[in-house]
Amino acid sequence: MKYGLLNYEETPSGTINIGDHIQSLAAKQYLPQVDKLIYRDHLNAPLDKVHKMIMNGWYTHKPQNWPPTENLLPLFVSFHLNSASAPSILSNKKNVDYLKAFSPIGCRDYTTLKFLTEVGIDAYYSFCLTTTLDLKYKLKDDSERTDNIYLVDVLFKENYKDIYRVAPKKILPHIINGKYFKRHDWERKINKLIPKEILLKAQTLTHHFHRSELAVESEFDKAEELLYKYARAKLVITSRIHCALPCLALGTPVVFVHGGGLNQPNEIVRLKGTIDHLNVLVDTNEGKISQKSLELFPHAYTSKTIDWNNIKNSTDHISLSNKLKDSCTRFITEGRG
Repeated sequence: MKYGLLNYEETPSGTINIGDHIQSLAAKQYLPQVDKLIYRDHLNAPLDKVHKMIMNGWYTHKPQNWPPTENLLPLFVSFHLNSASAPSILSNKKNVDYLKAFSPIGCRDYTTLKFLTEVGIDAYYSFCLTTTLDLKYKLKDDSERTDNIYLVDVLFKENYKDIYRVAPKKILPHIINGKYFKRHDWERKINKLIPKEILLKAQTLTHHFHRSELAVESEFDKAEELLYKYARAKLVITSRIHCALPCLALGTPVVFVHGGGLNQPNEIVRLKGTIDHLNVLVDTNEGKISQKSLELFPHAYTSKTIDWNNIKNSTDHISLSNKLKDSCTRFITEGRG
């Protein structure tokens, strides 16, 4: 049997999200070898032999390239169907029949689950495969843990300085629409949300690169480098799902900062079911958590209610992560998960 692993192209503007590669590393843990890197947005490309592949992650920039080629034998777990692509994919009977043939489909979030069940596809909530990264990357001895604190793309959708570093072409349209003149608001929000003593100690990391900053052959190396840093950190503060969820798996105290564009409707549908098991810091002016936030995030805090000296992760994800481990292991060793 041959085995495939998902790979990713940069966006048309040349940017790369290393969180995608972290998701592939979660799948790679279960494979005896990787025979071919298969691009997520070109799954219909012919394969000369059957390849098993764990199909976790975000789909897709190119819904026209569905359904996948017949020589791809998939296990759909931690599957996220982007809200912009869902209508195109699920309005095509071939795609619906394809997903039915490989059901039940494990969904990363509740919105994907809803999309699939509404068209008669057998599906269930599986959670995210990156919460099983402890299989390879968790410290065997906690004495290896450092005092390092990392800020990883906190409120990255409002960090215009970083956006312009990676995509300078956005400066002119942002000047026209006024966003450019709000580029200092991000720093003020960070200073309001996170204590000064933590900010002074923290190092900044990012998942967001331009192709000129990162060669194709080093993308997976960069993803592993970040995972090893997260595994040894004292605390990680982030607005990246695929930084926060790996930290959950690795036993590293983590705070997910909500806001900064992540509260838009298209982001809310992506997050519900994905960050339910994280400590979520809510950016709120009144200092109180709204009922809506409590419904969205079971472990929600404000800057006034969170105890920065005693961050403890929830453990209510473990049963879901164990089921994912069992499913992927069975798929690789026996057949279907």
